[in-house]
Amino acid sequence: MPSSDLRPSALAPGLLLGDDVEIGEGTIIGGHAIIHSGVRIGAGARIGDHAQIRDGARIGARTVVGSFTSVDPEVTIGARASIQTRCYITGGTVIEDDVFVGPGVTLTNDNTMDRHDDSYVLRGAFLRRACRIGGGSTICPGVEVGEEAFVAAGALVATDVEPRAVVVGVPARKIREVPDEDLLERWR
Repeated sequence: MPSSDLRPSALAPGLLLGDDVEIGEGTIIGGHAIIHSGVRIGAGARIGDHAQIRDGARIGARTVVGSFTSVDPEVTIGARASIQTRCYITGGTVIEDDVFVGPGVTLTNDNTMDRHDDSYVLRGAFLRRACRIGGGSTICPGVEVGEEAFVAAGALVATDVEPRAVVVGVPARKIREVPDEDLLERWR
């Protein structure tokens, strides 16, 4: 990119951004973070050290993306989400508002492990509003985790999780529902 296409960021002196990158007011970007072209980051977001936000990703206002986390191209993350350290958010993923993703979570999007032709469509996860994904969990391609659902740490989620379900294990299975007192509205 020619130097005439770069401009210094008012948020981090010396950081050069292409004209197609938008970073909202009050956003904090940690050291050695990499922000690719076409990225949009909402106001008040926090991007951790060594995080990578790839082409065309959208990060909502007041969302946290933890250190050493990788957000693939064309991912959408809503407002007030909390993506903890060392997560992999694969392409095609949609994460709605107020979602919590624990440390070391891996989201996947390719059931063939790259043994497909060009017609194959990669399918990221869909994490619905206020769901919680425990640390070290793996979410398989195309899985939808319902609103206010709870995925226990270390779970392997291979099928959709209904709203308010609590799932545990490998493979993940429902053991109960999230009680009313644990719903997000109670904690706001």
